[in-house]
Amino acid sequence: MLEKIFLYAIAGVVIVFKWLAIVLAPTLGLGILGLIICDIRNDMDIKLIFILMSLGALSGVILAEKIRRKYGLIEFDGKLIGHPDIDGHNVLASKSTNS
Repeated sequence: MLEKIFLYAIAGVVIVFKWLAIVLAPTLGLGILGLIICDIRNDMDIKLIFILMSLGALSGVILAEKIRRKYGLIEFDGKLIGHPDIDGHNVLASKSTNS
């Protein structure tokens, strides 16, 4: 019984980390974009960076929830990691070329 509780706790932590990874991607991307904009303008505008990172976090939450509901976080990550091109299977070579 204790083993099942431990496994469910670890699985919950893994799912939370996968959800946070999806949320953090657009957040950090828009934060870096804000830094680039500030560098071009030669003015460090913290408000601009905060607004862009907030928009990134909002879009990340929407994206993560859409992925969680449509595919599931584990299945989505499995599709990304287990892609045939990454595994070494040549997709084009397996197709028949009957002309």
